[in-house]
Amino acid sequence: MPYRLKYILLCSILIGAFVPLSFAAPRLKIEPPAKQIATDQSVTLKIRLEWPEVEGPYEINSLEPKLENLTLENQNQSQETGATVSQTLLYEFRPLKTGTAIIYPFEISYRKTETEPWIPILVPEQKIKVVPSIPFKVTLLWLGTAIGLLAVIFAGFKMGGLLKARAAARNVPPPDPKQRVYAKAEESIATFTSPDSKTKLTHWFNQLRTVIVTYYAVPSKITTSTEILSFLKAKGLPTGEWNEISRLFEQLTEMQFSRQDIPSHVLDRMQKTLLQYVKGKIIIGNSNF
Repeated sequence: MPYRLKYILLCSILIGAFVPLSFAAPRLKIEPPAKQIATDQSVTLKIRLEWPEVEGPYEINSLEPKLENLTLENQNQSQETGATVSQTLLYEFRPLKTGTAIIYPFEISYRKTETEPWIPILVPEQKIKVVPSIPFKVTLLWLGTAIGLLAVIFAGFKMGGLLKARAAARNVPPPDPKQRVYAKAEESIATFTSPDSKTKLTHWFNQLRTVIVTYYAVPSKITTSTEILSFLKAKGLPTGEWNEISRLFEQLTEMQFSRQDIPSHVLDRMQKTLLQYVKGKIIIGNSNF
């Protein structure tokens, strides 16, 4: 057999023998412990070995790790099977004191059969910072103090708001009694109903007169529209205001004593004009006249 052929055959045998072994190894997955714990807390290290189910079973052997400032409280194993077999090793530790705690590197070994040698897998070192625990009573005390402080602050803000509201209420001027007169007249003009247009016009006339007498402080002995206009003119009412009042009185009087029925659209327009006038007095307030 030629030398080259022998060489190729030997390489094929070696590859066939060793390549499967290189792939038939469980994969290591580590869930490391918390980086910082209190002295009254425990901490866990979870190690998982996984391999395809077709590779068959493995025998797993784990050594107890060497520890510093930790004690091993519990250790157990569990396995899940499926398309992938998962062997989980769970270590639970408890710290001894504050400071640095160390789980030194240790080995987990596996093999296929009892006749095969153990193959080690190295688990790297894990470091944990251990801090003092806060006593439960101290925690409750701090929590109670914080809640009490927040309650005091909230009560202070609440009291401050109430004091400001009371001060603002004291500074608000008392309501003007004339505004009630204007508001009542506005409501009466808007809501009064009667099948007789003349009755409705008389009612509107009286409400308008009440507003004008109140707004301009016309003496009670002056009652007719002519007397009111004479009083306002004698007191020097601005021409624009006087003309507006005169026009309203004149329109209402003409409509009251008209021998013809007043069309509804004319009544509606008159009502809107009166409401606009009264609302103007509500907005303006008291007269400087």
